[in-house]
Amino acid sequence: MEKAALPTPPAAPLDPAGTAPAGSAIADRAPADGARAHPGGPTSARPGPAGERAGTPPEPVQTKPTQQGTVYLWTLGVFSTFLLGFKANLAFLLGASALGCAGVAWVLARRNLRGLRFRREAPRRTRVGAPTRLRWWARNDAREDRIGIEIGDRPTRGAKPVRFVLEMPVVAAGETVTCEADVVFGRRGEVDLARHGLQVGSRYPLGLFRSAGTAATDGHILVRPREGRATLALRRRLRGRTAAEARRSMGQGRDVIYGIREYREGDDPRRIHWRTTARRGTLTVSEWRAEQGREAVIVLGRGLGAGGIAGTHFERAVSAAATIFRACVQDHLRVTLELGDGNTIRTDARGGGLDRGLDAQARVAAQGNRQPRKALRRLASRESKRTVVYVAAGRESGLTSDLAVAAGRGGSHLVIPAWQRRLDRWVGGLFA
Repeated sequence: MEKAALPTPPAAPLDPAGTAPAGSAIADRAPADGARAHPGGPTSARPGPAGERAGTPPEPVQTKPTQQGTVYLWTLGVFSTFLLGFKANLAFLLGASALGCAGVAWVLARRNLRGLRFRREAPRRTRVGAPTRLRWWARNDAREDRIGIEIGDRPTRGAKPVRFVLEMPVVAAGETVTCEADVVFGRRGEVDLARHGLQVGSRYPLGLFRSAGTAATDGHILVRPREGRATLALRRRLRGRTAAEARRSMGQGRDVIYGIREYREGDDPRRIHWRTTARRGTLTVSEWRAEQGREAVIVLGRGLGAGGIAGTHFERAVSAAATIFRACVQDHLRVTLELGDGNTIRTDARGGGLDRGLDAQARVAAQGNRQPRKALRRLASRESKRTVVYVAAGRESGLTSDLAVAAGRGGSHLVIPAWQRRLDRWVGGLFA
């Protein structure tokens, strides 16, 4: 396997979702004392404080000959058998020395893993397609340095890279060495990092034998759905009216200006209040009373299947729903998320509920017991005007009439077709 060189660019801070930009890494030690990974991308190694949580030792430790060791032992055996027919003391001495070296190598290889403890650290949340920083810790509680330590890790199916091979040239006595690397998850849902454990090994000192064991680890990552980009057309539709419609209502005496606020992405430029903008020096827009208290409801439709093209369409629908949900929170709209499983998630004006909504979408199933149409009927029983956004993973009959009733008098509804290219009109970046 080809080895990658140790990168040295400065580290980038983790964002709130627990991810880091691709290509970021740190190197707090010289390469001779660092760690390398192949083919897993950026890594680093550094000594940690003595009080770091110890982790778990590799168990059980087995020591077996490597390929080179097997060749060495077979050659030594054939050579020794050939020398039995000769009475050459020097030859016997050389054979015994070679056999003694092999025995010492076996003892040292097995001893090289003693006193080592390992653990893995990962963020609690990430999202599909985002580089996620994983950290591996090796703690040496022995009195001697440990040399040539290898750690193998397989995060989960669908992740890239599929497998990491980390190399720690030196783990000094009493120190903790840290390795870092980025992994990209390709599927949403719960990821159990403890499933495989860490495969720890060493070929020190001569490469004739390899001692290996498994260090049990814990940890889970919740992988949220991929998110796209909410278009200006979608943001304006979520707010319910265009600037022309609002001015028409105000001219007919059916509405009045409620207040002003700072300009947000997606606002109609015709809503800019130029006098206040000139006085404050920042773009300011007008708000109308009819827009206050308006609610956006996002309903995720049922998937037509769990695999194949139907599964792909449903995953794209979940990503579109997550994108719209975040856009509503960013625009300070009151939003309700209906997944059809009886769990209704509402946000407040400060964005509370965003994490709960994204976590729920990370776990939602394509079919199961979800009944999104039943959620629409529940909305119809509540008297209020609202904008209902139905994210569909396939064609559904009778949907338009149900949405019109659910939106209420004076409300509006919108169907987001996640299975068609028309999705780009409302949510971009999901067909890449």
